[in-house]
Amino acid sequence: MQHLMLQIPDNKMDFFMELVNSLGFVKVNKKTSNILSPEQIETIEETRNKIKENPDSLIDWETAENQIDWDAC
Repeated sequence: MQHLMLQIPDNKMDFFMELVNSLGFVKVNKKTSNILSPEQIETIEETRNKIKENPDSLIDWETAENQIDWDAC
């Protein structure tokens, strides 16, 4: 069985769902899921909290860019 993920404009969703449901052989599993894993979400939250606690720890893009070892990429 194949799975398909679509991005439908909000103003077309009702029409699209009516069309899909009329096909009969299509199973609609309408659920929202996070694109990120729970571990990724936790890492992001930890990083956000660290930034809130110490915003001075952030560096500007030029400094960050200079710290990247582009040859290793």
